[in-house]
Amino acid sequence: MNKNNMNPGQRDQNAGLPENYPAKLDIIASAITTFGDALATVAAILALEETVNSDAEDAKNQKNQEKQLMEMQKQIDSLTNQLSQINKKLS
Repeated sequence: MNKNNMNPGQRDQNAGLPENYPAKLDIIASAITTFGDALATVAAILALEETVNSDAEDAKNQKNQEKQLMEMQKQIDSLTNQLSQINKKLS
């Protein structure tokens, strides 16, 4: 808004401000916005790292579960064989 279009109250309020005050405010606002964007970027990176770590842990857990399942299957097979041998002896 140029000085000619201002009402008298606005001219009085702006009379004590330096000529480049709006430009300084614009620079400060831009710096704050840039800082906010940087924080958002850091937050996104941290969220991505957390997701990657979670996926790696899930894969490790899945592998452990598969190992346990294989071990249980071996035990079941062994018990089945033992039961078959006992049945043959009884027959």
